[in-house]
Amino acid sequence: MSKPVNSEQYSVFSKKTEYKKLFTIHYSLFTVYCLLFTVYCLLNIGCGHKPPTLSDTHLKAIDFNQRAEHAFKKGDYKKALNFYHEALKVNRSVENIDGIAINLMNMATVYRKLGDKDNAHKCVDEILNSSGIIYSSLRLTDASFMKALLFTDDGKYDPALEWTDKAISFCKSAGCHMEGSIYNLKAKMYLLNKDPNSAIIYGNKGLELNRKYDDVQEIANSLRLIAEAKTSLNQFEEAIKLYEDALSMDKALGLSKKIAIDLMGIGNIFLKQGKCEDALKYYQRAHSAGESAGDQQVVKDASNMMDKCLQK
Repeated sequence: MSKPVNSEQYSVFSKKTEYKKLFTIHYSLFTVYCLLFTVYCLLNIGCGHKPPTLSDTHLKAIDFNQRAEHAFKKGDYKKALNFYHEALKVNRSVENIDGIAINLMNMATVYRKLGDKDNAHKCVDEILNSSGIIYSSLRLTDASFMKALLFTDDGKYDPALEWTDKAISFCKSAGCHMEGSIYNLKAKMYLLNKDPNSAIIYGNKGLELNRKYDDVQEIANSLRLIAEAKTSLNQFEEAIKLYEDALSMDKALGLSKKIAIDLMGIGNIFLKQGKCEDALKYYQRAHSAGESAGDQQVVKDASNMMDKCLQK
């Protein structure tokens, strides 16, 4: 029942952060690699084991990592990058392999936020192309997924799809529960590449796996993806039902941005059918949800669609 010491460091590259922020699907992709030392000790005490004592070096790395995470949540990405770099140096000094991988991924995530794709790739490639350090299959899954994200950002779907396949392979080797999230990303790529039929196939595969692992947030992401694909195929009745199911889950999870996206999706279906009055109601609800959540992009998108509706 005990966890390795290095799992106490934090990763911002998780399905509850990066994946959902990029695609507004909704992701979150990875399990959070965040286990506080107090929880670790309690688990070991509960199992009848004496909790280990962390060295000052490990505690220093955790402290840097926590500061970085705090800065990241506040949107101060440059400060977060500096703290993650310090945490990486500390982990290198004691060859904490898992900690090195986590902080390389964290740095790649921040570089991507800053639009520095070259350095993001360099961080990930250090994990994927390492000759001196053997990283776990789980970390290789993370790195492969990030490569897929970076290529998707640039609209390079062929290499992105290759990296999703590698991520799935590593995930199976690791016995991780991230497969459904990876299939969601694959479905999204096919949507972006104007192939809704393939998007539905992979979205359903993701849905099956996410239900298997009872990942409600990723189930909603799968439903939303399939709904978007069916909308593009003019399968409106099915799409609305899928959006409504996703909306119900997102409300239960309290995910304001996802709620707004679900509402926008239903509004788009009504607009596509020429039902502007119905569409306007959903755009107004999406605008309200986005405004209350402080999400300016959602507010802008909803406002634009409301204007479009009123011009009809």
